[in-house]
Amino acid sequence: MDTDQVILGLLMSGPKSGYRIKNITGKLMMAYNLSLNQIYPALRKLEAANLVKKDVVVQQGKPNMHVYSITDAGRESFLKALKEPPVPIDYQLDFLTRAFFFRFLPAQEVIEQFEREIGSLDEQLNDLDQIRSEVEERGDPDGVFIFSAIVDLIQTLRARYSEELERRKTLLAGS
Repeated sequence: MDTDQVILGLLMSGPKSGYRIKNITGKLMMAYNLSLNQIYPALRKLEAANLVKKDVVVQQGKPNMHVYSITDAGRESFLKALKEPPVPIDYQLDFLTRAFFFRFLPAQEVIEQFEREIGSLDEQLNDLDQIRSEVEERGDPDGVFIFSAIVDLIQTLRARYSEELERRKTLLAGS
């Protein structure tokens, strides 16, 4: 799903500010994290297309808050997109893209690259482990499924990268 559709989907459950959308995508939708620099231009575009409407909430001592809600046309657009055929998976993983060019690095530096990537995956798994109980307690079945799928994906990448790291270390030791 593209950013516009994700935002419309989040608005299906009720009005939200751009900051609230950011908070949801950052904490609950681990598969689709959005920045405020993506959210606000998308909201302006959706508003111009009459798919969302903006209400300004006046606040004392703070800037006014903009709260967005989905329109009937936005709801129709979202439901139509939700039923579209699946898009093939995007395999664009930065580490794998860089690995294509590892042939230009000394073998020891490649090993260090693998070790850093595995360390990063370990940190991500640790972060996910910290919120596991909250996801399992508060998440709906779809959220728990997404959480589990992401953990499984990261664990699979970590295992494959670890295998390759050991293979490369063995080759380096044998040379």
